[in-house]
Amino acid sequence: MLEKSKNAFKKSLMERVIFETTVQYEPLQESMLSDLSRNLSVGGLYLRTNFRFEIDETLMISFALPSPKQDISISCKARVAWTNYEANRLKPDYPAGVGLQFLTLSPEAFTTLSQFVDAYDEDKKMNVLCAWCGCSLGMRRGPFGTTSHGLCNQCRKKLEPAH
Repeated sequence: MLEKSKNAFKKSLMERVIFETTVQYEPLQESMLSDLSRNLSVGGLYLRTNFRFEIDETLMISFALPSPKQDISISCKARVAWTNYEANRLKPDYPAGVGLQFLTLSPEAFTTLSQFVDAYDEDKKMNVLCAWCGCSLGMRRGPFGTTSHGLCNQCRKKLEPAH
């Protein structure tokens, strides 16, 4: 019985959902950078980046999960579990980047991520980004695994003709 629950726990750590969000990351002793995620699980995420990392390098990351009331911020230390650069492409269908393993998730963040992954409805959601500045406009109904574009209020105001 215990073995079955261990397998269920391991499966939940590995279950990935296609999820694009801006991830801010800080390689230790360097400035803050940001790039997009490709997918997410309770155990980690795939970060699209051309920044060169070494396996086992640690960094601080933060990203937001969409929520009906207010986006939920997740921050933790993460370890580079694997790399996917041109010279050593482990997953050719993935863009350049790294697989990150979460190291210091709080119990609350773990629960939030678990609930997000379990409830994620891939068939009815798409990521919407501002076509002008690239900020996330959240998840909206739409085709699975796609990204769409719109305009955020701030960019819409900038683009309106002055009267």
